[in-house]
Amino acid sequence: MRLRLLGAGAALAAGLALSACSAGTGSSSAVPSSGGQALVMSHGHLVVVRLMPGVRPLTGPGCNYSEYAFCFYVIPGDKGPYASSSDGTVPLYNVGYIDSNKNGDLDKKFHDYFSPDPGDPTEQYIDYKGKAPKTAGNVKFTDVYCIGHSKKECADGSGSIIYLGIALSP
Repeated sequence: MRLRLLGAGAALAAGLALSACSAGTGSSSAVPSSGGQALVMSHGHLVVVRLMPGVRPLTGPGCNYSEYAFCFYVIPGDKGPYASSSDGTVPLYNVGYIDSNKNGDLDKKFHDYFSPDPGDPTEQYIDYKGKAPKTAGNVKFTDVYCIGHSKKECADGSGSIIYLGIALSP
């Protein structure tokens, strides 16, 4: 079941910032942004997930913000890095995989990894081995991005998960 992301708002962002590092377990919520950044509460810590400099965000009607924290273009053959996560306190363990929106299955043309893992910040690299489109496309892939504070959190389902929309760029 996909996590429905909360609408962005100054009051919600302020509430998340005030509750950073408070007691909490297994909770996950995100404040999406058309600018390529999301605030995520993960086990009582405020984690910032953002696009790396130079990565082109997909904004406007091309990105469904009720489903995605933010959307961006992946350039076939360019491994990135594309996104980073940081909470400024402890190293984060991340796991990601990319599904095709067409059938919901793992897309085998993508390979992604995080470096350093663990790290703070840690960066996600995405390598797409398929053909480049002739023109920039719409969101056709979902980056399932898990953030944990230990190795086991993403494996056992207690990590925080956000969804990022991916479109391909020529």
